[in-house]
Amino acid sequence: MSLTIQAEHICLSGRFKRLSIHHSGSGIVCLLGANGAGKSSLLEVLAGLTPTTEGDVCWNHQPVAHMSLMELARTRGYLAQKPSMQFELTGRDCLQFFNVSDSGDIPALLIEKLGLSALLDKAYTRMSGGEQQRIFIARTLIQVWEPLMQGNALLILDEPLQSLDIRHQLALMHWLADLGIRGNQIVMSCHDVNIANTFADTVWLARSGELLASGPVEDVMTLNNLRRTFDCQFDFLEREPRGVFVPVSV
Repeated sequence: MSLTIQAEHICLSGRFKRLSIHHSGSGIVCLLGANGAGKSSLLEVLAGLTPTTEGDVCWNHQPVAHMSLMELARTRGYLAQKPSMQFELTGRDCLQFFNVSDSGDIPALLIEKLGLSALLDKAYTRMSGGEQQRIFIARTLIQVWEPLMQGNALLILDEPLQSLDIRHQLALMHWLADLGIRGNQIVMSCHDVNIANTFADTVWLARSGELLASGPVEDVMTLNNLRRTFDCQFDFLEREPRGVFVPVSV
């Protein structure tokens, strides 16, 4: 899987900005930035849901603009930042709408990794925010389950950790890391610099619709880069395996 962004002008948060990235290889890309930095807009462009004004977004050297939504959906899973469901459906029903397997069974691994056993027969409207989020994450993954298990999927996840408690955040990140090792590409936004520092292979830092820095986590996650991204001073504590960033002042 090779994700390439090459565009002189991409519309991010209603603004036109220069952007040129090449990213290939498997693993986790963490997109960090303050509120309004353009993270969601960029992810929508990568997912093929928002067209570029100039330039191309390519998967495996094929322009996304030339692919139908059906083609995109076969190997690309997209999680929006604020998904919603208005119907009185159970967790199982929510997943079956996106289940493309011939058997119709919900994969046991998916149930185990996201802790869905107690949610399958529970009404969505009676779930907590964190439980609903786990259903939406599962819905995103089940859509591309076969390529995901083969290591050929692209996951675009907009703040997948929101509403999740600490245990489920860590469980999800460990699983995403395993899926990256399998060969999949995961591009996700989050607000936790230490989650990114711990689990990401690549980090993109966004500010006002532009990328300030992008590259391997050990190169990009610096005190100066974080200060420029968040307008906040950080300290760094030496801890295994990659250390911990602590915000200290604004």
